Amino acid sequence: MQKLKTFALQRPVLFSLLVMLLGILLTEIPLKELFAPYVGIQPAHYLTIILEQGLVGLLFFVMLARFGWLKTAGFTPPNQWRALWLGWPLVIMTLINIEEGLVIDTSKPVLITLHLLTALSTGWVEEILFRGVVVTTFLQKWGRSKMGIYLSVLVPGILFGIVHLANFLQGRKPLLNNLTQITFAIFFGVLFAACILRNRSIWPMIFLHAAVDWAGTLREIAVGGGLRTTAPVISPRDALLSILITLPLFLYGLFILRKVEPDALELEDTSRTPSSLSPALTS
Repeated sequence: MQKLKTFALQRPVLFSLLVMLLGILLTEIPLKELFAPYVGIQPAHYLTIILEQGLVGLLFFVMLARFGWLKTAGFTPPNQWRALWLGWPLVIMTLINIEEGLVIDTSKPVLITLHLLTALSTGWVEEILFRGVVVTTFLQKWGRSKMGIYLSVLVPGILFGIVHLANFLQGRKPLLNNLTQITFAIFFGVLFAACILRNRSIWPMIFLHAAVDWAGTLREIAVGGGLRTTAPVISPRDALLSILITLPLFLYGLFILRKVEPDALELEDTSRTPSSLSPALTS
């Protein structure tokens, strides 16, 4: 494990790409067909996501623990949390994501529970991987300067967006939909990371991330709803509108990041490692 940690510090970009690839592969294992004959297609879909994302998140949590990076990653007790109110834009986005006129099908309580757990597992695995592992890796490498802190948020934010290209490659989204999703995923990624660093906790972002995803997929458990096999193609106008709506989140994230000081990050002493601490995009 020490060799892996040293590799992460020396080659943060390459290490981040590898752990993201590992995360994608482990959460794309086709288990739905195993569950479907017993519980049905939609519950099987949710069970697969919950199981895979839950376990993969646990794997990365253990990695952070073995690296000694849990506190820097935001796994702190509530008495150390600060400025939780900074996540207010995500509360608004959650409310905006709720489609008007939806009526939840309360006759299916198990499905409703599985849908909620699916959103929670997504917030869990994505925050641990992208903000917990990746951002913390860059902070350990570059976080001793203000410019390094910005790079440690921006680069993982871009990587977080790019990894959503898997939705197009897997045939889940048309190209324009996917490019739009990649763009606002970058915006969200920067905001999530900035809030974690200001709050000194990853837990609120796990739940707010889950809330945004949950609200955006409520049609799946609404009366007359269900899983969508294909996403409707959005127009260039709608794509631009989505980007403009989420752009303020990106700018807000950069704005609140300005008050994060290197001394508050409690980074470990990496001066004995053979790598330089200069914020250069080594790979």
